[in-house]
Amino acid sequence: MILEDLSRLPIGTEPTYLAEGMVGLCTGGSAVIELFDYSSRVYCDDMVVILPLQFASLHDRSADFSMRFFKVDRVLFMDIMSGVCRMTPDFYFYMRKHFCFHFTENEVRRYNLWCDSLNFRMEHKKPAYRRETSIHLLRSFFWDLYVDYRENPQVHKLYNFTHKEQIIFNFSMLIAEYYKTAREVSFYADKLCITPKYLTLIATQVTGRSARQCIADFVIIEMKALLRNANVDIKELVKELGFRNQSALSRYFRRQTGMSPSEYRDSIYLTTASGDQPA
Repeated sequence: MILEDLSRLPIGTEPTYLAEGMVGLCTGGSAVIELFDYSSRVYCDDMVVILPLQFASLHDRSADFSMRFFKVDRVLFMDIMSGVCRMTPDFYFYMRKHFCFHFTENEVRRYNLWCDSLNFRMEHKKPAYRRETSIHLLRSFFWDLYVDYRENPQVHKLYNFTHKEQIIFNFSMLIAEYYKTAREVSFYADKLCITPKYLTLIATQVTGRSARQCIADFVIIEMKALLRNANVDIKELVKELGFRNQSALSRYFRRQTGMSPSEYRDSIYLTTASGDQPA
């Protein structure tokens, strides 16, 4: 989980949409990281947080550049977010421009202790428990980031969107408001007074995901959050999320995740062929 081998960084010298995001502390030297149109030179004790599917590259690396990091793919990130109090879309846009920040000596110590704790748990947990264990620890990390963001009194001054970013930001806010009743791109395009084709084009350029995929990501995070509550019957999800019936909900979930809602719930509660149950 915690890596120091730079050959395993998910970010390379050529700009590309990252299949995996990363969180890392620079432990020596320096390098330049570019995220979309934003660039920052990373130095020792700088923390870098890049979410999955960001358009990024790393170059101008010094010979002594080093980093202690971990990687998070899109599916894992969505599972992390499904158990966290709803983070507003503005946080994700903030992280695009503020992906690098300097740590104090105490913050460096805390990060290293957190990494050691994660490593320890991965080494001493049965395979059936490791994923959920890591998810819970990662939730605390990303939640702390969000709290720091929300408590920043200057946060409202930190936005300087391009025209396309502003459209996608507004699109994200609309999804958060209407996802239970509207999952068609045309609905949101009409709200934004643009064509569905143009909305999809801009969404792909700004986020690396089509407009339809952006909507689906939000819906799936909400579905997973509800499925994690053992007291919520799957039939209740149909009403809560505005699907016609249980079959329609199951087809939607399987198309996006490759498993049924019941299979996902079983994976959470760690039911296995060997009969292992969570302690």
